[in-house]
Amino acid sequence: MINGSYRESHELKKAALEKLKGKWLQAVLICFIAWLLTNAFTSGNMWGQTVHYTRLNGEFVRVNNDVSPFRTVGGIINFILAGAISYGVAGFFLKLVRNENPMIENLFNGFNYFINTFLVNLVVTIFTFLWMLLLIIPGIIAIFRYSMVYFIMNDNPGIGVMEAIDLSKDMMKGHKGRLFMLWLSFIGWFILGLIPFGIGLLWVVPYYNSAKANFYEDLKANYVNSQNQVV
Repeated sequence: MINGSYRESHELKKAALEKLKGKWLQAVLICFIAWLLTNAFTSGNMWGQTVHYTRLNGEFVRVNNDVSPFRTVGGIINFILAGAISYGVAGFFLKLVRNENPMIENLFNGFNYFINTFLVNLVVTIFTFLWMLLLIIPGIIAIFRYSMVYFIMNDNPGIGVMEAIDLSKDMMKGHKGRLFMLWLSFIGWFILGLIPFGIGLLWVVPYYNSAKANFYEDLKANYVNSQNQVV
């Protein structure tokens, strides 16, 4: 990628596959462990359940829900862990696309900044929910607007909560459509990943996260160049 230009979705995906060579097992384990840690406390309900969606690392993730006390407490635990885990997932895939020897342990780096990652997740969730109250489209736009927060926090571990959120909003100006197109290009893969029993998602999710990390790399390089500042 050359400063002043951005890779198209197919180029980001091709670069993602190249970076994943020899790292697939690690990437799959990272995403699977992240899923376990943010769903284990509410999965496997035997008393009946409904379906809803929550956010992980700026994306919608399908989870189950019911009115039992266990599920309520479990949902709270999931939410408490989500920020730190999202930070770890973003950090792993940043290291992957930067050839910085990513390791499974990177998933837990967010717990070193637990308060900030929790607060970021809380504030972003509230903002997104408020936008969703208006209409579904503004809510989806909000998800893309805040989608770079955990990448930014990895590059700036001491950054403040609102500063990270504002920086993500600023960096994504004029680029939410590009990220939407990248996400849209994975729709077919996500559908295939659901067959059989969602097992294919173990490979699709790392693929998407790698492409998204490449998207951030383009965004950051051009933002730094245009703003003449470090991100």
